[in-house]
Amino acid sequence: MEATTSNCRMLLIEINEKLSSDDFQSITFLAKDIVNRKRIKEKENRLEFFEDLEKKAVIKCGTEETDLLFLKQAFLIMGKNNLVSALDEFGEGPCKQSSRETFVNTRRKLLYQVGEETGQEELQNLKAHLSSKVGVGKRTLDLIRDVWDCLDVLEERLSDSEMFPLLKTVYTADVKLSGLLDDFIKVGEHAQTHTLGTQVEDRMGSEETTYDPPPPSDGSTMTPDGALSEFSATTLSSRLSAYDKGKNAGICIVLNNETFGNANTHPTRNGTNADRDLLEWSFKLFGFDVRVYNNKTCQEISYILGEIQQIDHKDNGALVVCTLSHGNLNVVSGACGQDLPINSMTSLFRADNCPSLAGKPKFFIFQACQGKDTQDVWHQTNAPVMAESDTNLVPNSPMAEVMTEVPHLHQLNLAPAEADFLIAHSTMPGYVSFRNDKGSFFVQSLVKHLKAHSPREDVISILVEVNRDVSQTIGRTSGGQIAAQIPEPKVRLTKKFYLFPVETEV
Repeated sequence: MEATTSNCRMLLIEINEKLSSDDFQSITFLAKDIVNRKRIKEKENRLEFFEDLEKKAVIKCGTEETDLLFLKQAFLIMGKNNLVSALDEFGEGPCKQSSRETFVNTRRKLLYQVGEETGQEELQNLKAHLSSKVGVGKRTLDLIRDVWDCLDVLEERLSDSEMFPLLKTVYTADVKLSGLLDDFIKVGEHAQTHTLGTQVEDRMGSEETTYDPPPPSDGSTMTPDGALSEFSATTLSSRLSAYDKGKNAGICIVLNNETFGNANTHPTRNGTNADRDLLEWSFKLFGFDVRVYNNKTCQEISYILGEIQQIDHKDNGALVVCTLSHGNLNVVSGACGQDLPINSMTSLFRADNCPSLAGKPKFFIFQACQGKDTQDVWHQTNAPVMAESDTNLVPNSPMAEVMTEVPHLHQLNLAPAEADFLIAHSTMPGYVSFRNDKGSFFVQSLVKHLKAHSPREDVISILVEVNRDVSQTIGRTSGGQIAAQIPEPKVRLTKKFYLFPVETEV
């Protein structure tokens, strides 16, 4: 048969007609690393799936080249030998591993195997784990139609180091599948396609083989990604534990100072209420009991935090304290204009001062300057917009002009008393922190990325992304000096810290 474009498209139509609804869900799951499965599920015309594959150059139906290898690989995994035969007859011959890319990797094949071994009992067990272990609400659970939807949610909410051990607990009775999962966990996410590639594929009965490159010429034993092989099963199998999220998320305090006793030394902080509202909205999204306090003196702030210290936090997963004010090195300003040492705020919640929060994350967020200097930059990018700094200003201090695009948002273990703190400063020691009437660049970015990446990423990883985002804020003082801002997280956490959105019922 001549492999023309017309014949190729007719073949795809024929294949589509032979795929049951469950078959289609299976192949879209196998293609999930290539095309957007969520968007595919929303389409009424299933042929658009094949069009998406062609747009990604995964399959080709052109006049000069026809390549349907991905479909052959997928149908082999699915056991659709009739469709494999149809593709062979079309002109490409038997599907064999060659120098051409294997589109369906070991990880995806393993998750597919999980799906294939899932009956109604396992599906209900998975959904129960989604509710109890992952924090998925009833509304989302009701939308799960099959195991593929269930696995979609797991991939969205958990990292591989969390998802595969959870799956292993669900499929403990299935010796073969439990063994596959255990192999994958031991190797780790990074080396999955190399060190145990052949072993996993053999257990799954794949007709494909995995290519293992020869060792380097210098005689050292290396994995294909350059890591010493002795680390592949030991170092990569270890993973950091995560803080328990608690029965309740916890309490979030927002201390927002907009106006001060002396407007000459401490000007009104225009835009801070936008930050306040965003933080309140964001931490309510994550299930926190948010309490907002406006324009409080140093004495009042100390009293408020003292009251929070006395609360029994045994059912809470964490504590969050957000402070929006003027500031200087290691201090923030009360509405009275006096300085409050940051250490006096955090020390209230040390393990020896607040035992019910021992071993739990204490997340302090400071949108305040830590000095009066501006940070140098290499080059400028965007057009300037007016902004202010959150330093303790003295009369005649220049305002800052910043070039930026402001984001649009919508059990006790023995440990040091100072452990389990995460302190996120909007800027480095000695430098100013910028803000305009839409809010501060740091808080705007923080809220945006917490919402976008939680709980798939832990908070520290998200703060790194915030650093990147805010560092693109390029500024220039009124004296013509170009300046920038880079936040500074101080990490004393002992586990990974995740925030989990609370599902709301509609």
